[in-house]
Amino acid sequence: MMTLLAAFSLIAGVLTGCGNSSGGSGGDTLKIGLAAPLSGASAQDGQAIKKGAELAVKLANDAGGVNGKKIELVAEDDKTDPKEAAIVANKLATDSSILAVVGHFNSSATLAGAPIYNKNKVVEISPGSSSPAVTDAGPYTFRVITTDAYQGEYVAKWTAEEGFKKVAVIYENTDYGLGLADVYKKAVEANGGQVVAMESYILGQTKDFSPILTKIKQQNPDLLFVGGLYNEAALIAKQSKTLGLNVPFMGVDALYSNALIDLGGDAVEGFMLPGFFNSSSEKENVKAFVKSYEEAYKESPSTYAAYAFDATQILIKAMKEKGADRQSIADYLTTLKGYEGVTGVHDFDENGDVMKEPEKLIVKDGKFQSYTK
Repeated sequence: MMTLLAAFSLIAGVLTGCGNSSGGSGGDTLKIGLAAPLSGASAQDGQAIKKGAELAVKLANDAGGVNGKKIELVAEDDKTDPKEAAIVANKLATDSSILAVVGHFNSSATLAGAPIYNKNKVVEISPGSSSPAVTDAGPYTFRVITTDAYQGEYVAKWTAEEGFKKVAVIYENTDYGLGLADVYKKAVEANGGQVVAMESYILGQTKDFSPILTKIKQQNPDLLFVGGLYNEAALIAKQSKTLGLNVPFMGVDALYSNALIDLGGDAVEGFMLPGFFNSSSEKENVKAFVKSYEEAYKESPSTYAAYAFDATQILIKAMKEKGADRQSIADYLTTLKGYEGVTGVHDFDENGDVMKEPEKLIVKDGKFQSYTK
């Protein structure tokens, strides 16, 4: 079992330098960039990503670093804003001491930064961007989260297996939400179901869902699918109960957070979702990660903390096995097969998309548990 001292703080700034496709860190320090929404509408997830990456760096340094060199994490805030993400990407990619980047979280931010990272031949490995559009973002763009196309089809098949025929969809009006809702709708219909309502909301702004839910209630669905994050999902579930819309809920792995349960209470009991990270897992590597994370931050890790931990560990493994320069890291990731992280076994395809299987989960008795019918 790993033990962890209190996590140290991140270096907030980066040195500005000219672009260098090979990249390299001088002295005894190897730098990994971190690009995440540390403020703004997705700050809660961004901070979790920061903690997960920070923990991976701390554990690696405690174990001797990479060939005796310490790893340093250089964090930048993209504020959940594609324009800011492009600025951050340019700052990190043109600093030749940054060997690779963990980020971004939002798909719109990843898509904004990808041309810059790819032009400068520096790997970005996203812990949260699942839009199908990221597949074609470039040869230096990778992700440890599966695509919305995969998850949407997976959950749609699950929907059919449970016998749900009339489905209502609520989704956030972002690249992520739009892509997920579209894939899910098509897959539900392909599996013989009917989508009776498609309603969107604005991330970080919509708080009153009653007008949307009232319209949905009139369609008499037997399932409500939420294509978004846990804060809004909790509000949707609670307001649905208030309006008498008492139907089961399904979502995707983005909903895996104790915040869903803390905010939603009894209203989210029975919520079904696929999960690539389960903090209650009996796997030794997951138990070790959860223990170290809880010791460091006095809280349980969310799914995005786990994704960021895996992404950072993969980059560190690349440096150890292939070399601590940009192109060596990229070459290593194109051949990575069977890496077992805390969010599953990682294989990257030719587009940098990860291929791995989820576990079916359900909120039961106030906690996430393995789903059994």
